[in-house]
Amino acid sequence: MVAGPAGCRTIERLLEAVEYGRREEGVEIKLERTFERMREIAEADYNINVTEENILNLLPETLRSLRKDALRKIKERIRREPGIYVIRSPATFLWGGTLISGIDYDDVDLLHPDVFLVVIDDVMMVKETLKEDPEWRTQRFSLRDLAAWREQEIMTVEDHARRLKSYFFIVARAHSPRVFYDLIMHTNKPKVYLSYPMTHVSPELEEKFREERREFINSLMDLGYIVFDPITISEGIILTKLEEYEREVKSKGEKPDPNAMIEFEVQYDDLGRVRFSYPYLELLNVSELVEGQIVKRDFALISSSDLVIVYNPLGIGSPGVACEMMYGHRIMGKRVYLIWGGEGRPSPFYTAFCDRRFSNKEEFLDYLKELAEPP
Repeated sequence: MVAGPAGCRTIERLLEAVEYGRREEGVEIKLERTFERMREIAEADYNINVTEENILNLLPETLRSLRKDALRKIKERIRREPGIYVIRSPATFLWGGTLISGIDYDDVDLLHPDVFLVVIDDVMMVKETLKEDPEWRTQRFSLRDLAAWREQEIMTVEDHARRLKSYFFIVARAHSPRVFYDLIMHTNKPKVYLSYPMTHVSPELEEKFREERREFINSLMDLGYIVFDPITISEGIILTKLEEYEREVKSKGEKPDPNAMIEFEVQYDDLGRVRFSYPYLELLNVSELVEGQIVKRDFALISSSDLVIVYNPLGIGSPGVACEMMYGHRIMGKRVYLIWGGEGRPSPFYTAFCDRRFSNKEEFLDYLKELAEPP
């Protein structure tokens, strides 16, 4: 079951994952979207014209009945036509200022998914996507609304997964279709959390580092690993831009203007460079949630992984990386490997929390290949 709040362009990524499986492995995945089933049933059995624009305006009782009928239809198809099924169904909806349940306990009991995915995206990107979506453009969301909704969605789905003892993963939409496919079809593949400096890396260094990191991730995936990459959520830039603006106005002896527009760009693999512009106050209001969720989410990804790989070919110290190493090594008991390219010796707070250190990625990849070889 694939959940996650609206605005993350989830169905498009799932279609790409389905196509990847068909093309690369000859696997046929059947994709069911709960809304489509609800729409068919509403027209055939309830004589209601349901569209994406009006469905959430229905009475809660009608909405619940439609959903349960739709999921029963999906379950009947699964019994009739066995195979691999992916069901797209958000767990919650934020509509008209209220939270609407998208899936109940008896719904997940009926389907009993083996894997739950929660697909997320940057709150800035979600807001812009919803503005253009016919279903959602009448709604007004702040960035804080969207961050809070996302957290509720994650908690709801995690609760379902824990109760059913199913796999649970948070996956950013920016991960490749291959990652989505592997989480669906090859859940037992070893999983890696890739840790590296982000906060204090200049744009110039990040530009140089991005391609190296992408090549390294592809090498790991070719060796049979699923790689969780934290940069697939880029909203930490909100914290950076707030700090820059506050430092600028302080240097002038002024106070921040709540209505001052702060502009910034984010590079996306599928969309290129996207420019965002928000009032200072809106960014300030969401900053606390963004900051807390970054830490919570990255720790959750470490918990879901089999090993942590610290990829630091630039030899840049990072408190965040040190915390992730300690959490993985000491608290979760994960294997932690350090690739350190700096001229000097890394901090003891790095070496104390890793199982082995390597001087470059080639040395580390050779080590992984040796581990995979039969005795």
